[in-house]
Amino acid sequence: MYLGSVKFFKHLILAFLALIVIIPLVSVVVMAGRAAAMEKKINELNALFLSFEEFKNDGNDFSPADFYALMERLGVKKAEFLALLLEKDPHIPGAPDTYTNEQPANETSENVETTSSSGAVGRKITASRADPVFDAKSSPEYVNLYLDLYVERSGDKSESRYKDDRGYIYLTFDDGPSKHTPNILSYLGKHNVAATFFVVPDKNSSRFLNMILEKGHAIGVHSASHDYNKIYTSVETFLADFKKAYDLIYEQTGIKPEIFRFPGGSKNGYNHGVRQAIVEEMTRRGFIYFDWNVDSMDHADAGWTQMYNTVLKEVAANTAKGHRSIILMHDRPGGMNTVLVIEDIVVRLLKDPNGYKFGKLDRNVRPVQF
Repeated sequence: MYLGSVKFFKHLILAFLALIVIIPLVSVVVMAGRAAAMEKKINELNALFLSFEEFKNDGNDFSPADFYALMERLGVKKAEFLALLLEKDPHIPGAPDTYTNEQPANETSENVETTSSSGAVGRKITASRADPVFDAKSSPEYVNLYLDLYVERSGDKSESRYKDDRGYIYLTFDDGPSKHTPNILSYLGKHNVAATFFVVPDKNSSRFLNMILEKGHAIGVHSASHDYNKIYTSVETFLADFKKAYDLIYEQTGIKPEIFRFPGGSKNGYNHGVRQAIVEEMTRRGFIYFDWNVDSMDHADAGWTQMYNTVLKEVAANTAKGHRSIILMHDRPGGMNTVLVIEDIVVRLLKDPNGYKFGKLDRNVRPVQF
């Protein structure tokens, strides 16, 4: 009988020795391996930090593209490097605030949605003008596409460039111009109200685009095709669509737009896999995108009553939170209800005790971004 035999006790002793000797030995080996890996990572992070310091000390401006190049050199994750960077010096000039969720003093985040693929909350994007030519080994190939598709500027990297626009309302119209554009402009002009038109230009839109500008409104890029399945396939396809719309606007008006709105908003069901890369590339090129925090629902064929009540209710809610309002409306062929309600909304808001002012968007307006 095996149980209780000498052989049984011999095996029991061996098993006991394995528990008190072999298993701890294996654990020590595993822990040593982990410690070595951790030490290697720490060395990599410190090397990357030193590279960053050398780059900064050479008098270079810092941009997200430089951030990527440095990280890719050692294969370090963005979050790990940023943690080390902020630990070394939380106030390093030029640190990439693109990846922080801090708000400036006396400012409240106005983001409609507060999550992003990087886990940041209420992120603010600060664009940096970077050299469009990069080492192909450390940068995506699309950074070398359309080398004229950049916003040329200087001295506007700080938060101080944003104007104090408390109490302002920004009317925005997507998808135009259309046959309704003259009527919308007429109602806005009647009450001396400025707005922003994120347009989908074509070869016949010159008259309407120039009419928008002549009436004192702003123009931003929306899309050339408005085909979600096409433009959100990759960064390259987004850039190609954007470039076509940008060129049409420039050819027909002589202006180079600096602001844009993503078709469907910056966060939609079509761009999940490519959204972050597009945001980062457009930001690197200096463009500013605007989402909204008031939705008129005219894109869902809302009637006069629903649009009127929805806009006023959401504006009031934003005001109660200390936020401005960026209102989403549309200038499209089927948008007669927008034409019918726009003057009533404007008149009601102009008479509001809060003393609202209407403005148009530009790069000096702090954006609302999903």
